[in-house]
Amino acid sequence: MKPRTGLVTRTLFIYIAIASTMIVGVGPVFLGMLARKFELPLEQQGWVLSLEMTGVILGTLFSPMAERRVGTRLLTLGGALLGLAANLSCVQASDFSGLLACRLVAGIGGGLLYSSALTALGRLPEQARSYGVMLFLQTLLFAAFASVLPMIAERYGVNMAINALAAWFGLIVLICHWLPDVRALCASDPQHATVHAPGSGKVGLYALVGMLCLQLGIYSVWGFLENLAVEGGVAAIDVGWALGLGLLGGLPGSALPSLFGQRLPGNLMIALGSLAVLCSLGLLAQGVHQATELAVVVFVMNVGWTLALSYYMATVATHDPSKRLAPAIGFIQVAAAAVAPAVVAVWLPYSGEGVIYVLAAVAIILGGVMQGLLLRAQRGLAHGQV
Repeated sequence: MKPRTGLVTRTLFIYIAIASTMIVGVGPVFLGMLARKFELPLEQQGWVLSLEMTGVILGTLFSPMAERRVGTRLLTLGGALLGLAANLSCVQASDFSGLLACRLVAGIGGGLLYSSALTALGRLPEQARSYGVMLFLQTLLFAAFASVLPMIAERYGVNMAINALAAWFGLIVLICHWLPDVRALCASDPQHATVHAPGSGKVGLYALVGMLCLQLGIYSVWGFLENLAVEGGVAAIDVGWALGLGLLGGLPGSALPSLFGQRLPGNLMIALGSLAVLCSLGLLAQGVHQATELAVVVFVMNVGWTLALSYYMATVATHDPSKRLAPAIGFIQVAAAAVAPAVVAVWLPYSGEGVIYVLAAVAIILGGVMQGLLLRAQRGLAHGQV
């Protein structure tokens, strides 16, 4: 593979991975727009977000099988067309059922694209650099788009703001012409030979479950941030820039593992990251009444989130001798994003908004329990027990 060709290919797939998950970064703002347009109560908002994430799960599950049948380029084109059509149709939905159908299809398209892009980046050389650049750019673009989206809605209307999400998929349709068949491109490259990861499968499993708890805790509150802030007195248009600024917390959170890697103790970084998320939940539960307060809460949350998640993922990859745990990382992430809002939506009518903070905190604490089991398994491994 020529260096220039490899760079272009890597850049294209990094963009596809970011664009296909844009709904995750702007979820609170986008959900707030849908709520205002369709007059959705808080319970229905939870179902909208949950169903879209369910679509992402389905797309992620079917992506490997579809890629084997049609190849990377056709799969990417199909997923992009699904996402484009579903997002454009969203503003035309006549009722809640139609809205749910559009968001489900949009999620399926995004899942197909995300899984395919991550698989392609894993087949190319310098995988760590590819994923690092993807995470860094993802944080910047999420923050920028979350800040711009409310401005588009105010100036051009909510429909145009919703359609702006479709534009990300439209660009993927255009770049499909330049996508190579990554399987054929890398088939003869010895750099892509897969090796078994060392370590204990028990440690990897505990890390995977701990990561699930972290994701459940985050997504229990993430999709409801705009509503909670507006109810606290923050202006809707200020929520956008506050979230955008807060999302920048992902930069220092991801910079530490990117710069220092395993030279920092992974278990300590997971604990510090989880503690930061808990602190942000406590601040949010006390109430945010100004945009600056919301920005600080989201910033702290994202620092802890990306820091803990990075080392959770590294632990899973390092302790996966059977090669069955690492492929589940992406599925776990999107599954948590689908399940958590649905659980919150079920309990909201009975317990009120307080259940959001309770469920999120319980999930993070359970993650701490799993980390304790992880440490115990690591000590056993050090003494020759697997």
